[in-house]
Amino acid sequence: GHRRMDKLAKGIEIEPKDFVRFNGTIQDETITMTLKNRTDQKLAYKIKCTSNDLFKILKPIDIIEPRSKIEISITYRSGKGVADDRHHMGVYFIPAPEGCTATSVWAEHYGKAVGEHRVRIVVDSSSSRKE
Repeated sequence: GHRRMDKLAKGIEIEPKDFVRFNGTIQDETITMTLKNRTDQKLAYKIKCTSNDLFKILKPIDIIEPRSKIEISITYRSGKGVADDRHHMGVYFIPAPEGCTATSVWAEHYGKAVGEHRVRIVVDSSSSRKE
């Protein structure tokens, strides 16, 4: 029911939760984001980004075991272009039944995700190369 979904949604934490920050250097730059599952339920997550060219997400789909956390690495590939401030990631969670892979859980999932988080991507332009 709905109540259980709310409880699950409250058990999800993202660090950093509002935005991730890159320095905007000329080299590729990688930061990590931590997803925490504080519930007693296995969760499948999926991360979508506004630009898959500029930002490479390692493990965009996976499963987080109950009461555990997982680190995601996000690489800003500045060689692919300069990122403006419109980029963000959507992080979605749904309950994962035992014995399923993350991909199959999402393939069979209908309706809204349990947790839906929007994380802005900030690139410090002050330090980026001026054209």
